[in-house]
Amino acid sequence: MHISIFTRYIAKSLITFFAGVVGILTFVIFMNYFIRVLDLAMTYGASFGWIVSSLLHILPDIFCLSAPMSFQIAILLTLTNMSEQGELIALRAAGFSFKEIIRPLLACAVALSALLIFIGNWGAPHSYKRFSELRDQARSKITKVTLEPQTFINLGEWDLYLEKLDPETNLAGLIHLIKKNDEGALSTKVNANSGKVILSDTAVGLQLKDGQMQRVDDKDPTSFIAANFEDYTMSISLLKERARRLRMGELTTTGLIRRLKNDPLDEETANEYRTGISMRNVLALSPVIMLFLSCPIGFSFGKRTNKGWGMLFSVVIIFGFYLLLTLGLSLGKKYPVLAYPSPWLPVVVGLFAARWLWKKRLNI
Repeated sequence: MHISIFTRYIAKSLITFFAGVVGILTFVIFMNYFIRVLDLAMTYGASFGWIVSSLLHILPDIFCLSAPMSFQIAILLTLTNMSEQGELIALRAAGFSFKEIIRPLLACAVALSALLIFIGNWGAPHSYKRFSELRDQARSKITKVTLEPQTFINLGEWDLYLEKLDPETNLAGLIHLIKKNDEGALSTKVNANSGKVILSDTAVGLQLKDGQMQRVDDKDPTSFIAANFEDYTMSISLLKERARRLRMGELTTTGLIRRLKNDPLDEETANEYRTGISMRNVLALSPVIMLFLSCPIGFSFGKRTNKGWGMLFSVVIIFGFYLLLTLGLSLGKKYPVLAYPSPWLPVVVGLFAARWLWKKRLNI
């Protein structure tokens, strides 16, 4: 029972610090995306629901970025706080070994790593793919259409001109439509004496009355087709067709492996996929590596040590880890034989450094 209370106490302290730090880091990264999404929504006239959905789908990816760094900071803040309160000295005097003290911290690290493995390899790619689809959906829209009389309105393939317009009923007088880049025609025009404009998020509907369509052949400008009509209904799409190649971040790890096995990929793309698979799992396992690096440093803090030292060492460890990861990714993308193993460089170096610190500082 005594061990259970001790375990809950340390785990609660760590989780409290982790929740606070991950909240701050997630908010900082989130604000960067929030500004970009809001700017995109204002540019293309996206709805409030589109903004909320886009931001929710980017959260798993943000969590994968912020969680390892937050856990590292939380570990040293926890150990520094216990040193300040004299709790580490009391635990050692009560007969607790360093391995017993680290056990609840290790359990939290393993749980977080398991969560990050799932999110990083499957959850985040699914969400990021949906975020990219929503972003491209907004970009494919021509723009937010504002109906104004005596103004040429860009509707993609068509330019619309309304001489008169009732803003309440959208009934228009003297409507002119000019088609741009009409294949096989020098120009295509539709004119009507009156009509009604029906505006939706994806299309502009036109109910035209008493008008004429004219089409001039591009090979023979003297030849043209003209047709009069009493009633004519047409719809102009506000969406552009966009072909999009999926980015690596939108593919799950199983999807990447499937493409490597079945698709004919160039060497650069194949190396990117291989290093990406390794990187996801390295980041997922980083809480465990950072724990083993941090504990010898935290256990050696004296009672007079303040939390500033914990933050300083956290920054150094995080910087070193990501520096080695960047180096490993660069080597993997450059040399195909190193594509899978080289991103694991921070893990290998971290384990050796942790082993040295445990021997040097704690004689274990």
